Amino acid sequence: MSKRLFFPGDRHVEVLQGTDRAAGRGEVTIRIDAAGVCGSDLHYLYRVPESERGKPRLGVTINPDAVPGHEPAGTVLSIGEGVDTLAPGDRVIVHHISGCGMCDWCLRDLPMHCADKKTYGFDIDGAFASTMVAKARDVVKVPDDVSMPVAAYCACGAGTAYNALRKLQVTSADTVIIFGLGPVGLAAVAFAQDFGARVAAVDISGERRDLAKAAGADLVIDPRDTDVATVVAEWNGSGASVGLDASGNAQARHQLLDAVGVLGRVAFVGEGGGVQIDVSEQIIHKQLTVIGSWVFGISELGGILQYVSDRRVELGRLVTDVFDIDDAADAFALADGAANGKVVITMNGAADSRTNHKASQ
Repeated sequence: MSKRLFFPGDRHVEVLQGTDRAAGRGEVTIRIDAAGVCGSDLHYLYRVPESERGKPRLGVTINPDAVPGHEPAGTVLSIGEGVDTLAPGDRVIVHHISGCGMCDWCLRDLPMHCADKKTYGFDIDGAFASTMVAKARDVVKVPDDVSMPVAAYCACGAGTAYNALRKLQVTSADTVIIFGLGPVGLAAVAFAQDFGARVAAVDISGERRDLAKAAGADLVIDPRDTDVATVVAEWNGSGASVGLDASGNAQARHQLLDAVGVLGRVAFVGEGGGVQIDVSEQIIHKQLTVIGSWVFGISELGGILQYVSDRRVELGRLVTDVFDIDDAADAFALADGAANGKVVITMNGAADSRTNHKASQ
């Protein structure tokens, strides 16, 4: 018998027994070794009142009875008819958005805009289970030197950070300021530093600022104690050339626009909330380029994993807490409150020989 998580609502987590589904044509069955806890799991599922289970949230369709979890990493157990790109034993992750594969958006590798898309962990069965069935076209192989917890982190959170920085065309000539040092913001610090940029990291949590410093931030700032724009201008002689918001906080977004200098580039990644902007002073007169960045395509996911492998990006130090599926209630309680880094849940015992409670790359 396999195990799976179930969210009945109101911050409750249940571990249920279930049966494994066999892979059909074009599908693979994956033994889940590690699955990341993402902010979307908290916002769309865990925190939702029981009376509101199943309601769409921020454009995401929810099936309240689907197995949750959309950051899966594991090992292929079996393949269905017609699958020739994968084999049993392959270490893999799954791109969490499964498009129709035929529309213009899917052909452009932008499945998040597909009108017929399905999302693992939200409206079809996902990662918080002993096994998972996925379409082979949604599966990406993991390099041997990337641990399962880190691979799971890349499947959404860290991958979102990487893709946003790539869209912003960050180079060693840039000074990057990042607001919100949850798992996405911390990954952005690690990647921006590896791109050669100078990095300033902003959060009210001292523990998260410490993690950002360990990930390579050159400057960490508590926005409650100081004017962030002034500190950045004194630090580098002008505003930052690049800004990324991973906080979803209205005040942080406002401060970010103040801290970015003339001709700067800004990406909003953190979901929800709003912001009050002085369009003339904060954007027009500084001639900022402002974009939204929402996840990534499957071809980009393979590139993210390869970059982490080739560059030895130390995302593992940001995976601070690893729990067994039987302790999932504790994992979500921590992620919902006191967690500072990435929280990962393992299935089927230890994820692999590189995984322990303080998982490392």
